[in-house]
Amino acid sequence: MSERERVMTSESGRSSKIPDDLGQALSSLARLNIDAVRHRWQAWLGREPPSCQSGRVLRLLLAWRLQEARFGGLSVAARRELRRLANDTRPGTTAVALPFALKRGMLLAREWKGVMHRVHVLESGFAHEGKVYATLSEAARAITGTRWSGPRFFGICGSAARAPE
Repeated sequence: MSERERVMTSESGRSSKIPDDLGQALSSLARLNIDAVRHRWQAWLGREPPSCQSGRVLRLLLAWRLQEARFGGLSVAARRELRRLANDTRPGTTAVALPFALKRGMLLAREWKGVMHRVHVLESGFAHEGKVYATLSEAARAITGTRWSGPRFFGICGSAARAPE
């Protein structure tokens, strides 16, 4: 492999070689056939990939595992809440949005018309392409050119529409 790799040790004690340029590694997955994705899985994560027949699903799983290895996985509280929601099998129950709040430093990303847009959450406002917007909806409007609910555009709940105070 041409990219520099660093060796990490997973919780299971297996060593893995996560690429230094994770963005490049993730974007390269789109061009690979399923056999090449399986080979990268083995090389990068140091274990066999799951037996998956869908190349698209395997690419998504590999991307998730790489990001999890680099940046850490879900918090204990998030895993507990997901487990609770998954085990709630009462008839008539529906999925409930997890409590969520935007925090300074977070990065929101959304692809719009083939372009990836990234909005940074600031102490008071939202930054996109060098401009600061008072609300997330203003940032969404700047991206789309039409009136949008910012939280809806970025796929987050309404209570997170304001920057942290």
